[in-house]
Amino acid sequence: MSPRPPGPEGPADCVDAWLEEAAQDRTGHGYGAARSAVFDAVRRDADGPQARRLASLASDARGGVRLWVIRLLTDLASGAEHRAAGARTALPLLDDPDPPVRRAAAWLLAEADRARAEELLTAPMDGPGAPDPVARLALAEALLVRGGEGLAERLRTDADPAVRLRATQAPEGAAVLADLDAAGTRLGGPGSRLAWRIGTVWGLKARRSTDESTCYEQVARLAVRPAQAARVAAVDLAEQAMRHWRAAPEALVPHLRPLLADPWSGPAAAHVLGASLEAARLCREELAEPGPARAATATLALARIGDVRALPELCRIVRAGACGWQLGEAARGLADVPGTDLATLVEAAAAALDLPGPYDAGRALPVLSACGAAAAPAVPVLVRMLAGLLAGLLAGPASGRADDGPRNQQAGRLAGSLIAALGAIGPAAAHALPLLDSIPENGPGTRAGHTAMALIRISGDRRRAEETLGRLGDRPRDIALAARILEWLADNGGLEPHHLARLGENTADADRAHPRLLATLWLHAGDEPTGPSLDAFLDHVVRDGFGPYVCRILAVLGPAAAPALPTLRAAAEQRVRIPMYLGDQDQEMREDERLAEALRDTLRRIDGLRPGGPGPGKETA
Repeated sequence: MSPRPPGPEGPADCVDAWLEEAAQDRTGHGYGAARSAVFDAVRRDADGPQARRLASLASDARGGVRLWVIRLLTDLASGAEHRAAGARTALPLLDDPDPPVRRAAAWLLAEADRARAEELLTAPMDGPGAPDPVARLALAEALLVRGGEGLAERLRTDADPAVRLRATQAPEGAAVLADLDAAGTRLGGPGSRLAWRIGTVWGLKARRSTDESTCYEQVARLAVRPAQAARVAAVDLAEQAMRHWRAAPEALVPHLRPLLADPWSGPAAAHVLGASLEAARLCREELAEPGPARAATATLALARIGDVRALPELCRIVRAGACGWQLGEAARGLADVPGTDLATLVEAAAAALDLPGPYDAGRALPVLSACGAAAAPAVPVLVRMLAGLLAGLLAGPASGRADDGPRNQQAGRLAGSLIAALGAIGPAAAHALPLLDSIPENGPGTRAGHTAMALIRISGDRRRAEETLGRLGDRPRDIALAARILEWLADNGGLEPHHLARLGENTADADRAHPRLLATLWLHAGDEPTGPSLDAFLDHVVRDGFGPYVCRILAVLGPAAAPALPTLRAAAEQRVRIPMYLGDQDQEMREDERLAEALRDTLRRIDGLRPGGPGPGKETA
């Protein structure tokens, strides 16, 4: 009998289980097993008990919950065969006294019944049943996101300046700028499915152009206009440009830097400038100046670029459990600075592990992972937390509670993060070995290889590595773990003949070979990086997040990697950023910045060492 997937016990309680997940999610989405169960139930029966319960909650629950539910109904309507129920729910909510609810209802109606939404939008504003200006603008925003140049053309002569503004393509012309000054602050209000201000809309359209200089000129003009909405639009337009074009930070920092002192656009400017590594380096002194409205933003930005002035405030943020996943990236920036004393940061992260909510406490784990061996003082509390989680996870769903599935998923992810943190600490985490040894083969952290690699790194025991390697098959995750183990063995005592044979076998089909296996083969088996294997390796420059790793390996290979130079140059000279698909656009931008820097450094090192190259210290194209 196949195992039952995690989730609520049955359809009757899947809505309540999803509400609990949403309450624990700062976005209110509650992505997880319960949400999937809700989708299954409603898609199976659009008028069933779960659909009726959601419709009731959309009308009668408290404000925050109503917005969660309406957004879920909008997601359910997207791509659904039967959407009439969504439209029925949305229409009366267009008159709700709460503006965010009216906005959310407009987005639901646009998704569930586009024709009816367009009819309401284009009907006379003072006619019977006409939506109020808030709902009407939200209808325009929702409909225009889906495209429709014909509708946009009609809306450019609308009586409402905010609707006219939303239908424009770019900040060009006196009439557009007049509407921006008059109504620019009304767009993207709370409750919107996509809370885009007009600068974001213009920026997304500008990204389709091959002429980035026009976008830079538009930012420059908007940034000096007296109206608050224009300066905010300049920042939002610059944000989209920086996320798309590699030259944008250097081009736009001079126009955004003065806005840091602006009370209206200053916090947004600090966020945009701090989100880019290059922009943060160019205005680090301004970001380092005190400013309560941007303290956390500036601290994270400075830490990411290795500015140790951020350390005291970062410790405070970590101790409070704020800023979530961004803390690990900030900690890595400081940990990469030679000689940085990380003791206070480790102390703050260890204290955060004792915050009341275990999943909030887990935000400190990436910080400890980034600190590596310096995080050794936190090992006792990591072991205590992991032991508590394992006691519940390995006991099985004996409590009979309906929410065991989603809770166990969260606990399993947290346990995997704890194990990864212990592995990053290395031999100084020896106290954790008995506990890690007690985890069964299908226990937490095993699918991702965290447990196996933690045991190997902490113990430094080649025999453990050999035993684990011998148990691995040919599934993709087994091959990925085998690649990491072989790499560790090569760096810790070298490879034996049977390791080399395995490397040869696993890299015979270069197109399917893991990049770590190819790197180990070249660095430790003496094979030359040529032909299909080099082509396959270079494919990873722009995918799967392996770009900096590929560059590091090629730089070590030196002149032997000269055949890779044309591909590396092409990637380094790209004007637009390489997509990373990480789920956060600012993080994707920073990863591309790191990749571009790694590419330039690798080109210098390979070209400078090969015969006939420009020589050490000289720049390449």
